[in-house]
Amino acid sequence: MNNSSYMNNSSRLPRRAALLAAATLAVAAAASTASASTSPAGAARSAAQRGVHGLIPFTSASVAAGSTSGTLSVTWSAPHLRGGVAVFAGSSSTAQPHFLGFGSGGGSLTVTAAYGDWIRLVPTIGEPLVLTVRDLGLASDPNLRDIGGYRTTDGRWVRMGVVYRSQALSLSPADLAAVDSLGITADYDLRTTSEIAQSPDVVPAGATYTNLNVLADISLAPTLTSPASAEQYMEEMEQYFVTNSTAQAAFALLLTDIANSNGAVLYHCTAGKDRTGWATAVLLTLLGVPQDTVVQDYLLSNTYYFDSPAVQAELKAMPAAESAVYAPLLEVQASYLQAGFAQVTASYGSMYGYAVHGLGLSPRAIAKLRHKLLVG
Repeated sequence: MNNSSYMNNSSRLPRRAALLAAATLAVAAAASTASASTSPAGAARSAAQRGVHGLIPFTSASVAAGSTSGTLSVTWSAPHLRGGVAVFAGSSSTAQPHFLGFGSGGGSLTVTAAYGDWIRLVPTIGEPLVLTVRDLGLASDPNLRDIGGYRTTDGRWVRMGVVYRSQALSLSPADLAAVDSLGITADYDLRTTSEIAQSPDVVPAGATYTNLNVLADISLAPTLTSPASAEQYMEEMEQYFVTNSTAQAAFALLLTDIANSNGAVLYHCTAGKDRTGWATAVLLTLLGVPQDTVVQDYLLSNTYYFDSPAVQAELKAMPAAESAVYAPLLEVQASYLQAGFAQVTASYGSMYGYAVHGLGLSPRAIAKLRHKLLVG
């Protein structure tokens, strides 16, 4: 089913869809009480919800703001699913879900956002998948986004609502209120002391603040004469992240703290694309996300940061020749990240080798990251 609209009345659904919706709601209600989970009937319902194979059957899925205000666009694909998918929404990942509609193994729905932007996709066979929108659409921080919602090579998914990446937290009051609602308990600032002095963080309510200076005293104002020299500088920066001991110590502490934290965390640099981009690439790779997907996530900084009105206005204010040289510093290119990956391979053989021997992470810490951030 493609491009279906939100249906508020389940009686308008096909009989099979309505029955599945009712059954799924019963499962959700039963699962919310300990007594249901321990009774034979509750165990049966739990098994039905989890499915015969106990796996998440979706190969792709996403939630994004709809083209119409107050709506969400939900898409998914489960090509091997026998049956259908019930779609629910809630105000959080754990809130009581509200039934929105029903689709086939490959489909899409445009649904109301009135019940919240956390979407639960419940297949007839297999585990449900819970997703939300990736970015918050913040005018003062357009590159703040969730790193979750990606499928791994073994069929699991990176949990959403747990780890956020961002540019500098120069938040307006309205945007701060939106960030406060995320439940962030730790803010990791990867910037230098001079960067922080120029623009201190607006720290989310209830979050602790930690500075992890990735760059130390490296020059942030290199002498560049051409776009090619700027691109080379950015590639060398990614290699620096891999080999420099100060950078290694900062990334090691960040990943260790993420593994050990109890709540949602956020990390950022100035633009949210280079230091933050490398940290995210390492984390997603350790979780088993395919490299092509990791690169795609990295390149989203062009959409959220480089294409933002503030950055484009900055470039347009420069002479054309200067703008051409400066633009590669404000954007991301796949070659930048690939330079970092190539350095990992050359120095450590694999990302796991880099994590263990370069960053000094223990296998236990990596296992804790996977346990905390993966579902399925």
